[in-house]
Amino acid sequence: MSIQDRPNRPARGGRGRYTPKRKICSFCAEKVSRIDYKDSAKLARYISDRGKIEPRRRTGTCARHQRALANAIKRARFIALMPFVSEHVRRQGNVATFSPMRELRPEPKMAEPKVEPKVETKAEVAVPEVKAEAAPAAEASESAESA
Repeated sequence: MSIQDRPNRPARGGRGRYTPKRKICSFCAEKVSRIDYKDSAKLARYISDRGKIEPRRRTGTCARHQRALANAIKRARFIALMPFVSEHVRRQGNVATFSPMRELRPEPKMAEPKVEPKVETKAEVAVPEVKAEAAPAAEASESAESA
């Protein structure tokens, strides 16, 4: 088998060079003029599982759109459309200090609102007593009339 028989392989002794596929900015390809901070589904593609903004070398965005993308993500986080940290990071804490032998922190319990006992005012207390006294007096007057 000679070198001519193997056209897809590099020549002996030579090392093949890895040439990565050139990444094209998806915003330039779609001709997007503004990146909308309200489109959280699209922005989520550019955030890592740790909640960090992905770098240009990984996403392939151009410098202009990377700056606009970072501003849109920061704005969406500020008005609570997107989380600052993903859910599993919030539960586990810092990965550097995470020990698999230790149990996960329990989720914090929400404080229940205190219900203060109802304090009756004098007006509320006096009204039922007046009605209670008026009823026996009416019965007494009826019995006096019938006799």
